Amino acid sequence: MGTSASANCSNCGYSTHLTLGGGMLNHMTFAAWPVRCAKCEAITTANYKNAPLVCEQCSSAEVLAISDPANWSGDGRPLENWGKLVLTDGHYRCPKCETLELRFKHGNFNWD
Repeated sequence: MGTSASANCSNCGYSTHLTLGGGMLNHMTFAAWPVRCAKCEAITTANYKNAPLVCEQCSSAEVLAISDPANWSGDGRPLENWGKLVLTDGHYRCPKCETLELRFKHGNFNWD
């Protein structure tokens, strides 16, 4: 079952809501997980079961995994996980102001 998360930057106010994981019918081939998209200048998702990663919003390959050291300070407690993919409540790089002040929280829904 998929889940959701929201992300907010305490420095500039950027915020977004993401649907994560996969459903009962597609979980073997689909795993939506956060990426930082240079073209969208946003935190979006990509299907981590396909390589290379491509932004689901604009189809750009100019994405970097959210867990990449350029995007994440390496801190925080696990908040969501999908197999080996882990999202923490730590500090991530904001796509708008470039500071490490973006934080994730649990979203409001789960999906099948």
